Amino acid sequence: MLRYEPIYDITADAGIRVYASSKDRLICNSVKAMVNEMVSLQKVQPKEELTLEVESVGFPYLIADVLNKVLYLFDVKKFVPSECEVFELTPDGTKVRLLLKGETYDPQRHGRKLLIKAATYHRLKVEKKEKGWIAEVIFDI
Repeated sequence: MLRYEPIYDITADAGIRVYASSKDRLICNSVKAMVNEMVSLQKVQPKEELTLEVESVGFPYLIADVLNKVLYLFDVKKFVPSECEVFELTPDGTKVRLLLKGETYDPQRHGRKLLIKAATYHRLKVEKKEKGWIAEVIFDI
């Protein structure tokens, strides 16, 4: 189940606070939460598959970098994911390989909400809590 909250208390920016039971789920829930802020996620069908590999300097940055790769796929290839599965995540959280399932963006069917330019490192936060993980990511819009 996707559990997240939009964050709109930032001037000229927006963000998400994402909850998950594991690091793997936190990455995928972050992808789905961002996509849901951009389009109607429930209208996106898992017709195509793309494998994504991302490497970064630490786990919080890895999440932001994954989101930026997803934004690139959306902006350049018009690919919008609806499902995500982590195949491999290094123990130190600096590298991930994941599978995205989705389809080509159709403005008539998927609609359009926020125009997100980038996931930023501003106020980027990942915390391990008693019941799982929480991530906060701010977007440049």
